[in-house]
Amino acid sequence: MLTPSLAPYPPRSAPWISQMPTESPPITSFPLERPTLRVRRRDGRLQPTSLPWFIAGPENRFAAFLAVSDLSLAELGNPLLLIGPSGCGKTVIALHVAARQAVIVGNRETATERKPAKVQYWTATDFARQYAEAVDADDLPPLRRQLQSASVLILDDLHQIADKSAAQEELALRIESRWKHGLPTIVTCRRLPSEVRGMRSALTSRVLPGLTVPLSFPQDQARLQLLREFAAVHDVPIDEALLDALHQQLNSTLPARSLDAAVKQMAICCRMDDSPPTMETIRKAVEVVGDKCDLSPAVIAQAVARQYRMKLSELRSKSRKQNLVRARSLAMLLIRRLTSLSMHQIGEYFGGRDHTTVLHAIRKTEALLRDDAELRRTADEVQEKLMAA
Repeated sequence: MLTPSLAPYPPRSAPWISQMPTESPPITSFPLERPTLRVRRRDGRLQPTSLPWFIAGPENRFAAFLAVSDLSLAELGNPLLLIGPSGCGKTVIALHVAARQAVIVGNRETATERKPAKVQYWTATDFARQYAEAVDADDLPPLRRQLQSASVLILDDLHQIADKSAAQEELALRIESRWKHGLPTIVTCRRLPSEVRGMRSALTSRVLPGLTVPLSFPQDQARLQLLREFAAVHDVPIDEALLDALHQQLNSTLPARSLDAAVKQMAICCRMDDSPPTMETIRKAVEVVGDKCDLSPAVIAQAVARQYRMKLSELRSKSRKQNLVRARSLAMLLIRRLTSLSMHQIGEYFGGRDHTTVLHAIRKTEALLRDDAELRRTADEVQEKLMAA
């Protein structure tokens, strides 16, 4: 086991893992490691998290296994592609895996000194910007050498260059060259590159043949354990009943940093009132990080309308044109998923449609999403824009 670069928080009387309910699904954890980075500019995503551990439930079991493996990416799959929604831990895992790969590469390159190799971290946006500057200056070789010389390379948020074809073609060539030389490359993306609109086939075909690892937001017992850990870190004396109440009231699609923010808010409230946590404290914490009511049907419907390049008034009209029905049904489904509105309330928003009409539209769209990749991609893009707003 490699020594973690982040010191663990003050230990409690017993290891936290012993406090986990034995009847719950298995939860694993590992200390997060950080590589020595070559990075051109400071990036907020590279700041240490509140916990020096990654806590993974069954939803992230594959990622946890990868994170503790001592195998090289040449054996596991190169390049490594980490996919998942924003905030699920892709960058954290990428840095952790890069730190371990840097030791493997360093041991191979300098067998006597045993020093970790350096890791280069690039956002895909930074790469595209520097590529454009190099093309304008007619000076691509230095950029190519920089990418080729990295013992371990991280390319973060690949989806952000979906509209930059030339940069994608160049990046595909660089990843191919690194693969031929056995150099590990780690890529993160919100979805499979093949499902990102505008992603070139050359880049997709170079990224996908390696190892693809999906990551999800923490669920169920993993989320409860994260809340326990954050409560311990921020010294919030919360009992299991209140902890479960907080867990139930928070949106199920919140990243770990939002769970941390909720507990921090509770800590502030407790110190201000000089009292232990209460249901009122929980209510205020939930308001801070946002619950399902933060998204209105108008905001969601407008996002769908923009995606389909139509007016919101058309989406809410009585028209039965096929493209309008498809978009309207998707909007109904997303409103149902992302808000607490009833079928009747959704129908009222869309021109007074009844409960049965809304239910039929939602069920039909859910069925289509299973087989229609284009509709699924559209739904994912709308949700990403809503979450990022």
